[in-house]
Amino acid sequence: MKNVTITLDDAVAIRADAEAASRGKSVSEFVSELVEREVGRKERTEKSSIEAMEDFLSGPGIPATPRAPAPERLANRQEIYDERIDELVRRYERSNLLDR
Repeated sequence: MKNVTITLDDAVAIRADAEAASRGKSVSEFVSELVEREVGRKERTEKSSIEAMEDFLSGPGIPATPRAPAPERLANRQEIYDERIDELVRRYERSNLLDR
């Protein structure tokens, strides 16, 4: 454990002493917990956001990630519509066969 000397305004030091006493702690314990909360919060936030980003990027089928195979070429609008029309025609023809 490292000892640290801090300088506080007299009014702030009095309020810190009173707050620490109301919580049943020494000023040292009180300040230590405040610093731990602030420093620890940033560390946890950065770590969790990094982990979240790694989880997101390793997700299934995201084309922007290096793990997902990149398509050679994306279909244009007309090709997508043509595929849909072909599927609808096939369904229609099959339904006509069932009626006969």
